[in-house]
Parts: sequence; structure tokens; C-alpha cells
Amino acid sequence: MKKGVYIILCFLTLISCSQDITFNNVAVFQGVKDNQGWKADDSKATMSLNALITIEAVTLNETMTLRMPMPSAFVYQKNLNTHITYVLNSPTQKATYSILTNDIDAEYETGNTGAAGEVVITDFDGATISGTFRFNASNTENPSTDPPIVNLQSGVFYKVPIVQ
Repeated sequence: MKKGVYIILCFLTLISCSQDITFNNVAVFQGVKDNQGWKADDSKATMSLNALITIEAVTLNETMTLRMPMPSAFVYQKNLNTHITYVLNSPTQKATYSILTNDIDAEYETGNTGAAGEVVITDFDGATISGTFRFNASNTENPSTDPPIVNLQSGVFYKVPIVQ
């Protein structure tokens, strides 16, 4: 009888030691801006008629955008040969950042002197887009009391939905 009780106790102990794992497939857009963590409250990607894709990420008073040509084929995260790298140095391949402080809007963008960066598309299935990015964007207003450059490092966007 004691043996049966021990077996039942062991069985109950084993089945009670389970883990419930949940996956978070919510869109993420984040990075390190000027050596501080930065995370968007919301993000989306839109396609234009001229085959460009624009990823927009916003907070309460900031907007960050990445613009590049739309991938011509699907990009698979596990197949590095399909990843696409864009250099942010032209009107069709650029990053912008704006911040509203005390009703004053400061604008930054790549493609200017001393401003550059890159976006690597690591996953694209036509409905969502994922990848990494980094850039230095220079202030578009001259002269300005705002910092001359915004630096974004270790940027990641994951499963950003593409809206029409």
C-alpha cells in the first residue's frame, strides 16, 4: 500500500512541474538612440506606388522612419542568402527622425553630410517585415540649437505589419 502512495505522489509531482510557454508575436521597433534605449509605441509599414516601403515608428512626441525599395522576393530569416542590405544615403533609401519638444519640431535625416546608415531586411513575407538598422542622421535646420546628429545603433524591427 505504501508503494502505491509513493507512486501516486511521484506521478502528481511530475505532472505538476510543467511550464506554460507563450510567444509574443507583437510588432517591435526599438534601438539605442544616443546611448539610451528607445522603443516605439506603435509601428507600421506602407508600400508606395513607386515600389518603396516606408516603416514608421512613433512614440508620444517622436517619429522615426526607414524608407527603402520594396524587396522583390520573399526574405527568409533562416536563409542568410536572401537577406537584403540597403545603404541609407539617397532619397529612396533614407532614415528620418523627428522630435517635438516645447512645440518646436527638430528634423533629422540621413543622406546629408556626415549622415549615413544601413537597413538589413531579415524577413519579408508580404504581410510583415523584420530586420535590423543603424544610422546617423543630421539636423536639417541650420543653424539650430538642437544637437547636430542623432545616432541610432542596434536597431531592430520585428514583424512590423504592412498596411495598404
